[in-house]
Amino acid sequence: MFSLPISPLFRLIRVFFYAFSLGLFLFPAPYATAQEDGPGSSPLSSIDMEWSGHIKLYGRALFPQEGTAFDSLDSVGLGTNYDGLLEARVNNKTFFGDHVYSIIHWEAGLTGGGSREDGERLKDAYPALFPNGLLSPPNDDRRLVDLTAIVHEDDGTVLYHRLDRAFLAFQPDWGEIRIGRQAVTWGHGFTFNPMDLFNPFSPTDLERDYKLGDDIALVQVPVSENALDLIYVARRNPDTSEPDFDSSSLGGKFSIPIDSTNLDIILTRHYEDYIAGVGAVGYVGNAAWRFDVTGTFLDTPSRGRSAYLSAVANLDYSWNWFGKNWYGYTELYYNGLSDNDYTDPFTDPAIADRIARGELFALGSMYWSGNINIELHPLLNVYLTAIVNLDDPSGVWLPRIVYDVSDNIQLTATAGLNWGASNTEYGGFPIPGLPFSQKPADYVTSWVTWYF
Repeated sequence: MFSLPISPLFRLIRVFFYAFSLGLFLFPAPYATAQEDGPGSSPLSSIDMEWSGHIKLYGRALFPQEGTAFDSLDSVGLGTNYDGLLEARVNNKTFFGDHVYSIIHWEAGLTGGGSREDGERLKDAYPALFPNGLLSPPNDDRRLVDLTAIVHEDDGTVLYHRLDRAFLAFQPDWGEIRIGRQAVTWGHGFTFNPMDLFNPFSPTDLERDYKLGDDIALVQVPVSENALDLIYVARRNPDTSEPDFDSSSLGGKFSIPIDSTNLDIILTRHYEDYIAGVGAVGYVGNAAWRFDVTGTFLDTPSRGRSAYLSAVANLDYSWNWFGKNWYGYTELYYNGLSDNDYTDPFTDPAIADRIARGELFALGSMYWSGNINIELHPLLNVYLTAIVNLDDPSGVWLPRIVYDVSDNIQLTATAGLNWGASNTEYGGFPIPGLPFSQKPADYVTSWVTWYF
C-alpha cells in the first residue's frame, strides 16, 4: 500500500506514471519506419524501444561501536549485524519518432537483517535521532509524486518497488524539454560537490551507478556555443504532504566554453535560500583541474550569519607505471556553514535541515579526499579512497575491489574503516542530552551484479 496521502490530482499523476510504464513494459512495439511500412502503417510502427537493467545481490557485515546508541539498549547491543539486499532494476527508453522519447526505470528491492531489526528498536527509543530506523528503502516524502510502494514490511525485512525514472522528453529544433522523475547533476566535485544541489551522493557512497530521481521540469537550450539549463524541482512539504513552493527549487545554469576551459554559472532559489555559484574545468599538462564555489544567502540566519561560502577543488591524472594503468585524484573541500562544533546539527536548524534533506554530509569545515585506482588486470581493479577531516583530524578509509567475472557479471567488495580520537567527527563525539556518542560504524560489503 502507499504510505503517504496526497491530493486526488497527484494520485491521478501517480496512477498515470504507473499505467504508462506498465503499458510500455507489456506492449513493446517493434521498430519500423513509416517509409518502410508505407502510408498505411500503424502509429505504433514509429516506436523504438531500448531495454537494459541489472539484478544485484548484496551482503554486509556492520560492526557497531562502543559508547554509541547501539550500546545504550540491551535489546540492541554491539553484536555484528549481517544484512542483505536483493535489488532489481529494469530500464526502458522509448523513442516516439524523431523528437519525443521517454525514460522509465522501475526498481524493486528486498532488504533486511540485523541492522533493520536494531533500527526499529532504536527508532522506538530515540525517534528524533532515528526517524526512519536503519536499512530503510528510499521514500518520496518530499517528492511531488509518491512513486514508491511498500509491498511488505516488518521489523526484520521490507519489500518495496518504485519508479526512479519516469519522464517524457521533447526535442524541438532549439533544445530539449524533460518533464517528470529524473536526475540532474551540477558541479565538478568527486567526493564532495557543493554545486550539486538536487539529491547529491554521500561522500562515502562508492556505488554511483544511479542517482535517486526527483520530480523535475528541465529545459536545455544551446545558445551559440554556450548552453543554458533552466530547472524547477517540485517538492512537497513533508509535514503537510502538500505541494510547497518554499520546499522546491528553481534556477538556471549557464555554461560558457573559453578556449580549453569550460565555465559554469548557476543561480537558484533552493527551498527558501538563494544560491549563486561559479565552476570551471580546465587542463594543466595531462591533468584535469576543477573548481566550484557557491554562496548561499540564508532566509533564516544561522548563528548570526546570513550567508556562507562552500567550495571544492580537485585535480585528477592517469598514467602508466610498471606496466599497469593507474588513475588518481586529490580534492579539497570547504564547508562554510560549519564552526567545527559537532553539536550544531542538534541545535542549528540550518544544519539539521540540510542533513535531513540529504544535501549536507560534513560536520567540519575543511576536508581532503583522494583516490588511487590501479588496473591489476583488465578484469580486476583495486581502488583506495580516503576522506580526512583536516580540522580534527579524523577520517575514513574506503578500499574497494572490482572484478569483472564475465561480460555482464561483476563482483565488488568494499569496506568503510573509520579512524580518529574521541571528540572528532569520525572518531566519535557526545550527543547533547543523551548518554551516548555519535560514531559511524565500520562495515564490510560485497555484491554481485548481473547486467542485462
